Amino acid sequence: MISWLKNHRLISLLLLACVAGLAWWGWNGHKDDKKNVPPVKADNRILSEGIVFPARYAQMVMPIDGMVGEILVSEGDAVKQGQPLIRLVRQDYQARLGSAAADVARAEAAVEQARVNLADAMREFNRQLKLQEAGANSRQQMDQARTTVERSRAALSQAEAELLTQQNKRAEAAGIFEKTELRAPMSGTVAFLDVKVGEHALLGTVLVRIADESAWVVRSDDLTELVIAKVRVGDTVTLSFDGIPGLEIPGKVKTIRPYGEKKRGDITYTVTIAPERWDERLRWMMTSQIAIVPKL
Repeated sequence: MISWLKNHRLISLLLLACVAGLAWWGWNGHKDDKKNVPPVKADNRILSEGIVFPARYAQMVMPIDGMVGEILVSEGDAVKQGQPLIRLVRQDYQARLGSAAADVARAEAAVEQARVNLADAMREFNRQLKLQEAGANSRQQMDQARTTVERSRAALSQAEAELLTQQNKRAEAAGIFEKTELRAPMSGTVAFLDVKVGEHALLGTVLVRIADESAWVVRSDDLTELVIAKVRVGDTVTLSFDGIPGLEIPGKVKTIRPYGEKKRGDITYTVTIAPERWDERLRWMMTSQIAIVPKL
């Protein structure tokens, strides 16, 4: 029995020694590992989300209401500045323009007739003057000639005023008629066309968007006042895109709008990023993740 107790005590001491040795080795090894871990560099990037836009684009609306009569382009078409895109049904507007032109023609004829009448009245007045000098006419004839001249002058002034009024009405009708046709304000590609023949084009509704696809930008409007002071024009940017995993494009901060707007409860500033290259798979309105590295 005594021999067994001695053996048991010896085994327990050996086990405790092993445990102590393992603990010491683990603690010292952990310290060595800490010494070999490289320092972690702080990530000072400013992250935000943006949208892909053409650097130049136009959004067009019909300046007057009306039913669409012709659509002269399709999505994807290349167009030139001034090229017609959409025409409303124009018969009523054309009839108004024709009526206004006819009114101008009548007013012009009235002015011409008034000038002829005034010239006749002046000739008669001058004739009566000569007769008066010769004592060959009466005072009544002279007064009548003078009154005719005055009335002819008043009639001419009235006719000229009426002509000006009719010309203004014709110009107004021509301006309205011109607005029945939507023209491209710039050269580019039709990226959006949201109307069909026979539909009613509401005033102020965007019907066509044209993009100059030669240059693109990414625009972000969610940089708050807490971070915008760290951003400078020319800062390096990395762009990634939700729709094209793995694609990264370097860029630079191009502009920072100086005016802040209240959005989502914060004051935010719009920042425009100019990519250093582009990828033809990218499209207008795609979402981009923006990582700005501010200059220290």
